[in-house]
Formats: sequence, structure tokens, C-alpha cells
Amino acid sequence: MDAEPNDRKIGKLCEYASRNPLRIPKITSNLEQRCFKDLRNENFECVKAVLCIYRKLLSSCKEQMPLFASCLLGIIRALLEQTRQDEMRILGCNALVCFMGEHYHISMDFDSLSENLRSLALKGLHYFQTFEDSLRLSLLFLLL
Repeated sequence: MDAEPNDRKIGKLCEYASRNPLRIPKITSNLEQRCFKDLRNENFECVKAVLCIYRKLLSSCKEQMPLFASCLLGIIRALLEQTRQDEMRILGCNALVCFMGEHYHISMDFDSLSENLRSLALKGLHYFQTFEDSLRLSLLFLLL
């Protein structure tokens, strides 16, 4: 994966995913594994690229969100648990806010995930009591 996210390649991947929804679980599973490996190796530019892909998937594959929600939430949880890397925790909070923003714009059954999302938002608030007001407000909004 390139150090800088390539918008054209990300767009092509998301276009492929939207045309082939049955491939989304395999795509996101590979992204999740890559993200965890890059977190362990402290290759944070690649982690950012994976999150760019998920952000694009959230906007371009809304109907298929149930196929990749659990992988994305696993990544968000791992990012929020990065105690030595504030930048990664901030990325996790931003990803959670993006996820919830898309979650509220579509109608689907996420009852099984709602408590998990609430605990992630609380964890994000705990970590970022001293950070940006806009990020804290976004996380507080998620809890309502």
C-alpha cells in the first residue's frame, strides 16, 4: 500500500465493491488484517489509508454496510485502545463519528451493535476529555 492514499485506486476499489457486494466481506477482512498488522508495526500511514477506504465505503456502499460494519468496528476499537498513540485514537474517534453519521442516514437493524457503539463512544470520550471541542461534541451526540 502506498504511503499516501491514492484516491483513484480507492475509488476503483469501492466501485468494485458496490458492483460485487458478495466480495465485500473478503475485501474488508483483508483490510482489517492489514490494519491490525500495520498498527502492530506502527506503520500509521497505511492505517490512515485503510480508514480512507472505509470512509469511501461508508459513503458509496451504504446498503451493504451490514457486510462490513463488524470489521470497521473492530478497527475502531483497536484504534481507541492505542494508549501510546493519540493520533490513532483521534482517527478512531473520527471513524466512529463517520460510521454513526452514515448509520443514522439509512434504515437497517443495528440493534445488536447499538450497545457496542455506545461503549465505543464512551471510550472515545474518556480518552479525549482534553481534545478538540468539536470531536467531543460529535461523540456526545452519538450517545444521545
